[in-house]
Amino acid sequence: MVAGRPNIDHPAADTALSVVPFGHDDALTSRVRHVGATFMHVTSPRNGVGEAVVLRPGDDMELSWQAEDGFRSVQAQLVDVGDDGLLQLRVQGEAVRTQRRDAVRAPLGLPVRVVYGRSELVGSTVDLSEGGLNCVFRPHADLGATVPFPRPGHPIGLVLDLYSDQLDTEVEFVRRRPREDQLHEWSLQFLGLPESASDLIRSHVFTALRNARARGLVT
Repeated sequence: MVAGRPNIDHPAADTALSVVPFGHDDALTSRVRHVGATFMHVTSPRNGVGEAVVLRPGDDMELSWQAEDGFRSVQAQLVDVGDDGLLQLRVQGEAVRTQRRDAVRAPLGLPVRVVYGRSELVGSTVDLSEGGLNCVFRPHADLGATVPFPRPGHPIGLVLDLYSDQLDTEVEFVRRRPREDQLHEWSLQFLGLPESASDLIRSHVFTALRNARARGLVT
């Protein structure tokens, strides 16, 4: 296996990653598929709109992931790209902790849909955290008319498109925010997410925050 302790000195198999290639401004998202004797194999990194970003052998990058004590980072180099599209990486240097483990919220627009009774609402997230999300949905003629708005605590089915992954889970309705247009803005709370799903969300949140800070949008 790659030298060191999994999830401390290097990310373990199936871990969600935030990837920053050296010389690039934007952080990307990826996932570790498996860890071999010498190399890690990760999915092709994707940008904020879900497009695969081409990297070449010899490219250096910083990998960040959620560990038990917070976010950790380590440098790596791309050795080869396999026929299956997976990137073969060599870990370089020691991993360091970059951020303690907190539930943070990031401005992030991802495709989302919810199923409420017989109604389906389609829209986008406004922001996202490990605990929940704020969403804006397209107009729905029946909602608020023949279909009442959900009450706080009402369970709702949700499908969140994370580009390389899809989260299909149940959320709890928290509140509805008044708007002057016909859109519906809801606050939703995750219910009992498995650790793998929480890890995936944290990776997207951390990547979005890094990109927002790089643009001076958040401090």
